[in-house]
Amino acid sequence: MTAQTSEVIRPLHPTGPVLFTLVRDVDVSGVSGTGTVADGVVWPDGTVSVRWRGDRPSIVHWRTLDDVKHIHGHGGATRIVLPATERERLGRIAEAHAKSVHGSGATSGLCAECGFAHPCPTYVWATTERDLNATWDPRDDEPDDDAGDPYGEAGESR
Repeated sequence: MTAQTSEVIRPLHPTGPVLFTLVRDVDVSGVSGTGTVADGVVWPDGTVSVRWRGDRPSIVHWRTLDDVKHIHGHGGATRIVLPATERERLGRIAEAHAKSVHGSGATSGLCAECGFAHPCPTYVWATTERDLNATWDPRDDEPDDDAGDPYGEAGESR
């Protein structure tokens, strides 16, 4: 892992910790096994804590995530897996809520995931530029006139 890794981590949550896992594809040492072998935290100051899983768990602290990769990466046998970014998750949501297309190339015009007319509210939400920390209300994407408000003024369904 290059110095670039630590630089990428800090902008994700400059005031909060970032979680990650160590996933071992090949057990070079014969001690930890394969799969997810440790959980880690990159702290806001860039230091890192790693807690090993298994019968004899332990916690170690490192100066940077690059140090963790250098010591425990075993030439690519162990990967540091970071959480997906908000944009990556929204991209997967939008992809799942794409227009249904049949093998012949024909489409029903419906969302492949939820069956609503495409673009469904979820697709619109996932593809519209907005504050990712805001709460989504389906009515946000409805017309402002009363005819487009299925809840009416009292919030009851018509």
